[in-house]
Amino acid sequence: MNKSKLSKETLERFSISFNKAKELKITDEDLKYISEIGPDKFRISIRKPGSKERYTEVVYGLLNAINRKWEILDSIRKQCVRTQREGINAYIDFTVKDGFENFLEYRKELVNKKGPSGKPELRRSTYEKNLITYKDRLISESDLLNMKIVDVSTEIAQAFVDKLLSTRRLDSDELLSENTTNRHYAFVHMAFEYFKNTLKVISSNPFDATKGKPKYRPKNRDYLATIDMHFVLDEISKKNIRFKTLINLVLETGMRIEEAVAIKFSDINRYRSTINIMRSVTKSRLTGELIVEDLLKTDASIREITISDCVLSLIDHYRSFREELGMKVSNDDFIFTSWDDNELISPDRYTEEWNKFLDQLGYNSQDLPLRIVRHSSASFMLQGETNFKAVKKRFGWSKDSTMMAVYEQSNLDDDRRLLEKFDEEFRNALGVSYAELYSICMGRLNNKRKINNVLQKILNKSVDEIDYDTDLQLCKNYLFDLFPIFNKIAKIDDELDDEDIEALLIGFKPIYKKIKIEPLKEQITQR
Repeated sequence: MNKSKLSKETLERFSISFNKAKELKITDEDLKYISEIGPDKFRISIRKPGSKERYTEVVYGLLNAINRKWEILDSIRKQCVRTQREGINAYIDFTVKDGFENFLEYRKELVNKKGPSGKPELRRSTYEKNLITYKDRLISESDLLNMKIVDVSTEIAQAFVDKLLSTRRLDSDELLSENTTNRHYAFVHMAFEYFKNTLKVISSNPFDATKGKPKYRPKNRDYLATIDMHFVLDEISKKNIRFKTLINLVLETGMRIEEAVAIKFSDINRYRSTINIMRSVTKSRLTGELIVEDLLKTDASIREITISDCVLSLIDHYRSFREELGMKVSNDDFIFTSWDDNELISPDRYTEEWNKFLDQLGYNSQDLPLRIVRHSSASFMLQGETNFKAVKKRFGWSKDSTMMAVYEQSNLDDDRRLLEKFDEEFRNALGVSYAELYSICMGRLNNKRKINNVLQKILNKSVDEIDYDTDLQLCKNYLFDLFPIFNKIAKIDDELDDEDIEALLIGFKPIYKKIKIEPLKEQITQR
């Protein structure tokens, strides 16, 4: 018997207890290709190499079935060795259809195979996309399927590509989008790479040399500009606490919606003010069930990023709200669940809620799908002089191992600076830094637009109604009372330059960032 480990997940298919199986030294590898079909009755089913047929045998007694399975595998191994020695490839007569089915079975095995990190080597959602692509008419109705793999030349591959590019939609005369045809081309190309590298039935991939091959092109979509983000954040505050918390989290962190839905309370590190992104939730295209998948170890999506006190407070309020409704909430629970229990709900539900919300605000939700929240956040973070590596890491972007190595050079300090940029713009009611507030009070700031914007927000009136000198003094008195450190810095103002002031006030930011600046309605009335 094989010396691999024994897992409880594998034993779920069998009636034998874990302790008994362990006592008999049964392993996961022993149980592969075996299924229990009745009381002490087992079926062995193993695909014959180079064929769609299977070795199938029914055996009584689990140990008998295990021993018989190893005998069959040993016989297959010897047959393969003999075939290779005689220079015959077992897959030489495979049609492309046979090859695709073999490739999909291989991909399915990767979903069930755990890597060194304990995570599957392939996401189930990725396998399902492959399977759906294979079943699509562009491939399932192709003449390519009935040809032998070895007979597919570059000319035949080119004809397949040309037909892809000339195929029209079923519901109109429009050609299929290049992104759609790219998905099918990518599947076929990947399968032929498998035929070359794994089955070794061909020496080169005929699809490598095709011309005009379809390429994936990101869609040009609108995104929320800064002014729109202000508006959305203001309006979202009026919505239910779950939706409000989710949108704030996604807009601030740039998470994918599938990642945000998969966040648990235990993923939050309050000591570091960070959140760990380690998994995602997707809806199976085949069964409709929700799939919680750990992000692969090599995936740049696994990351620790900083979050603000504002979002932490929203999460706390949401948790308290659920507990007040009588639900028991543990740290291992997902944050975003149904109102009635701690069960996950489909990301599609939040998409519908977002579309309805945007339509109510007067936007076209078709042009601004929920994933645009992430893109909008990224666009804002990339404005101006920003550590690009930190942005890449925060948003979990990666195209190859080289880029991954570069992104890993950024750290939480860089990430915190990204959050501070977001925080100062959207959490600070005045939209300026503390250093800029001080500079306004001391007449150091020359940006008339920023000065007027601050005066308008504090005094709650338009520019044309502002008596500049009087109102500036009123605001100055108010800000000096609100931030006592301004008085102390003002005593040495002549000895400081702008950089000195910026450095001084950054140190005091943790103390003052929770202070809420209210419009001076009462003072204005008294005047």
